Amino acid sequence: MKAFILFPILAITFITSTASGADYLRDSAQVHELLNGSKLEGIYLRRNTPYTLNFQTDGTVVNQRSERGRWWVNQQGQYCRTWDTGRLKGNSSCMDLSLEGDQIAIYSREKRVAEGLLLRE
Repeated sequence: MKAFILFPILAITFITSTASGADYLRDSAQVHELLNGSKLEGIYLRRNTPYTLNFQTDGTVVNQRSERGRWWVNQQGQYCRTWDTGRLKGNSSCMDLSLEGDQIAIYSREKRVAEGLLLRE
């Protein structure tokens, strides 16, 4: 049985202030470090349903439905992904991230679409 611990988001030294609203993370290397090997457990706000994203270290992303894709961080510090399987197969997009207290939020076209905690194994 694997145990999860809360990733110490607030202890990350490269974050100088708490993000809110449109205060997006922009350093691509730092965003990659934050996501790489993490698991987002939260809520998909458009449907108010549980939402999980596993950001695997090999660049694979897997959601709560076991749909798989590829993830990366672009030069603007956005989380990007392309789905390879499932209902969104072929869908590709880049989204903004913000940290708000101990939670991370995902924004698509400036609209908050998901939020939750990042966990590490």
